[in-house]
Amino acid sequence: MKDLIENDEIVLDTSGTECPIPVLKARRLASELTKDIIVKVIATDPLAEADFEHYCEQSKFEYLNCIKDNGKIIIRFKFKKI
Repeated sequence: MKDLIENDEIVLDTSGTECPIPVLKARRLASELTKDIIVKVIATDPLAEADFEHYCEQSKFEYLNCIKDNGKIIIRFKFKKI
């Protein structure tokens, strides 16, 4: 897995991609995870916040927060293995 682990979070950088790519990358990552973990997605797509709220609701993941900083959208959600 190429994704960075930082502060006990998996960091998935989807900068420069547009809907639906960030969610598709997160879905692929989630399919590879084997334990409960927080995923931090870095995005630049202005629709990412709404897309991830919907994705988490549909996937039964816990949407934690969204921070917008200098053109970056940083979304955190908690993946829970069922």
